[in-house]
Amino acid sequence: MKILSLDTSTEYMSLGLKINEDFYSINIKAEQTHSEIVLPEIKKLLTEHQLTTKDLDAVSFGRGPGSFTGIRIACGIAYGIGYGASIPVIGVNNLLALAGSSSKNKVISCIDARMGEIYLGAYIKNEEAFSEAIVESIYKPHELPEIKDSGWTLVGNAIDEYEREIKNHFGEQIEDVLYGPYTIIESISKLSIPFIKNKAFELIHAEPIYIRNKVAFTTKERKVLNAI
Repeated sequence: MKILSLDTSTEYMSLGLKINEDFYSINIKAEQTHSEIVLPEIKKLLTEHQLTTKDLDAVSFGRGPGSFTGIRIACGIAYGIGYGASIPVIGVNNLLALAGSSSKNKVISCIDARMGEIYLGAYIKNEEAFSEAIVESIYKPHELPEIKDSGWTLVGNAIDEYEREIKNHFGEQIEDVLYGPYTIIESISKLSIPFIKNKAFELIHAEPIYIRNKVAFTTKERKVLNAI
C-alpha cells in the first residue's frame, strides 16, 4: 500500500510517504511559505522513490484544527491529487493524530489556537481505536473542561505557552507530559488506513475542521486586547 500524507496546519510543512511497511517523511519549518514549497516537495519525495501520484492508493491530510490558511492549503492539494489520480482522500483530525503519535492510551491533546485560546480534546485507546473522553473544542486557558480519572498524558504545542495553566487545572490527573517537537505525519497516515477500501476517488472525513468560527480579530478588537 502506498499513501501520501501531508500536514500544513502549523508553521511546519510535513509530508509522509508510506510504501508498504516503510515510511519516509519530510518536516520543514515553512512559516508562511507552505503554498510555495509543498507541491515541489511532494514531487521531490515521490521522485526519490520512483513514484507518481498515479501509483498511490490514497492521500491523507491533517484537516485541523490549526492554522485556517494552512488547513485550506492541505485540503486543496489533497483534493487535487486525489481527484487527478482517482484515489481516496482521507482527512484526519490533528488532535486525534497527536494522540496517536504519543503511543499512550489516555491522552489529552492540545494545540495553541492563538488569540489566547487552546484547541483541546481527550482520547482513550481501546485496542486499536480511540474514543473521545472530551469532545474537541476551543477553550480559554482558565476555562478548561473537567475530565474523569487519572493517568493522562499531555501532548501538543499548547504546552509551550500554557503548561502551567493546564497542569494547574488537571493537577494529579496528568501522569506524563510529552514535549515537542511534535511529528504527527506518520500518525495521520496510520489513522487513514482503515478508511481505504478501494482505489477510487472518494472523500472521507475530508472537510476541514476549524472549530473556531472567528479566525481573526479586527483592528479595533486587537487594540482593546492590547489595552487589557
